Amino acid sequence: MLDRDIIQGRGFRNVVEDGRVTGFQFQLRNPNYRGGAASLLDGIDVVVDGERIPEHVPLWTLQGRTLTLDELRASTDVRWQLDEPVTITVPKPGGLSVGVHRLEVVVHLRRS
Repeated sequence: MLDRDIIQGRGFRNVVEDGRVTGFQFQLRNPNYRGGAASLLDGIDVVVDGERIPEHVPLWTLQGRTLTLDELRASTDVRWQLDEPVTITVPKPGGLSVGVHRLEVVVHLRRS
C-alpha cells in the first residue's frame, strides 16, 4: 500500500552497481487524483541537503522501464498509475552517506 505522503517512506536507498555506489533512489506517489500518461511529466525538482539536482539528471522508473525525462516526454505507451510509485534514481558517485538527509521534491505535471 502507498504511503499518504508524496515521498514514500520505503524505497530510499543507495544504488550499488559492480560493488560501487553510483547514486541513490527514492519512490514517489502520483500527486494527481488519477493516473496519467508519462509524456505529461514535465520534470522534477530534487533538492538533497540543500543541493539542487539538475532536472535532466534523475531517471524515472515506471512499469519496469527506466527512462530519462526526454524519453518520458516522447513516450506514447508509458503511464504513471495512481497506485504505482515511481522510482527516481539520481546518479551521484558515492551516493548519500549513512544518516538522516533532507529531501525536497516538486513534480511538474502538464494537464491533458
